[in-house]
Amino acid sequence: MAILQNGPNGPVTGKFGSVTAYILNGQNVVRGLSKKRTSPPSEAELLNREKQKVAGLFARDNKAILNFGYQYMSEMGSRIGAFQLAQRHIFKEALELDSENNPFVNPEKLVVFAGQLTPLTTCEVSLHDDTIDLKWTSNGQYDDNIYKLNLALLGLYGESHLQTSIAEVKQGACTLQFKGISRKNCDYHVYVGIWNTLYGDFSNSTYCGVI
Repeated sequence: MAILQNGPNGPVTGKFGSVTAYILNGQNVVRGLSKKRTSPPSEAELLNREKQKVAGLFARDNKAILNFGYQYMSEMGSRIGAFQLAQRHIFKEALELDSENNPFVNPEKLVVFAGQLTPLTTCEVSLHDDTIDLKWTSNGQYDDNIYKLNLALLGLYGESHLQTSIAEVKQGACTLQFKGISRKNCDYHVYVGIWNTLYGDFSNSTYCGVI
């Protein structure tokens, strides 16, 4: 049964005939119902399903960070939001296959923050007790104090953390106190990205390594 919300001119939700309707990102979407399949899936289809599962689980575990990191890539009114764009990137660009043909997320290919600004080319990271030291190469493009650095610590099989505006890009280095990180229960893959805090845009993240 389908429901007309707000009268005949309102959005339609539910099943009617051979289609189903629902609201997605504020838009009324209508799709045809899928037909029941009788043939078994191929090996390629099974692999694709496993890749979708791996990408989906990783994205879900880091949803808050990815929603933040892809916020400027999502167009206003689009049915594809920041999280969906991040999922698409993970599936298409960050997945690889191990020696047994099992998909996994390659952290060196992962883009945590995405945007149009020029990213840092290098960034070094080290951990000393509960202190994270970062050192990067700056340039004249980011001499203004509106350009700040964001930091993401991603545990591929554990918790993840996001720290925003940790330093001005022109500084070239910073030290961040992170209480309890010396007792971490997993390795963290470190990513930094530039943020234009005045006009609202990011650079793609730069992968710094593991701590």
